[in-house]
Amino acid sequence: MTHEANGSAPRRNSDINELELGQVVRGTVVSVDGIGAFVDLQGVQGFVSVANLAWQHFDHPSDVVHPGQQVTTTVLSVDIDRKQVSLSLKDLQHDPFCDFARTQLGKVLTGITVKLAPIGSFVRLPDGTVGLLPEHQSPVGDSLTVKVEAINFARRQVVLSLPPAGMNESLPRTSMPG
Repeated sequence: MTHEANGSAPRRNSDINELELGQVVRGTVVSVDGIGAFVDLQGVQGFVSVANLAWQHFDHPSDVVHPGQQVTTTVLSVDIDRKQVSLSLKDLQHDPFCDFARTQLGKVLTGITVKLAPIGSFVRLPDGTVGLLPEHQSPVGDSLTVKVEAINFARRQVVLSLPPAGMNESLPRTSMPG
């Protein structure tokens, strides 16, 4: 059956020379490995690195995409000499850090310690955002009540503190009498 007979448009091969920075393109994931996903753009192969797959944390690129999946991406770069196209899935996704930054400064939340470092404990908050609780060593897996002290949007960093005892979880510190 031809494309015309089944009512779909004929599939044409893309030309790498037609791709440009910022262009939105559709393709099919052909393979996924630990460094990202390869996408067929109708004859041109593109690559989505781990950093450009999703805003949310994931353990492996296969948690985000799988072979055969249709995806819509943006073109980040085109290297005609090397025949390489860099793509992004996350550019077309809502960035949850925007919501976090806009609404969570000063809030007291409960999170889980996910990593320890010499500088402190990293705590995953309910929306998936991870913040640093400086100079505090809490075992991985521990549940902690923390206050969002500072947010640096450009660096995508969140600094946490331990709230005063008895502070209500959903109220910002500034609304507490005292």
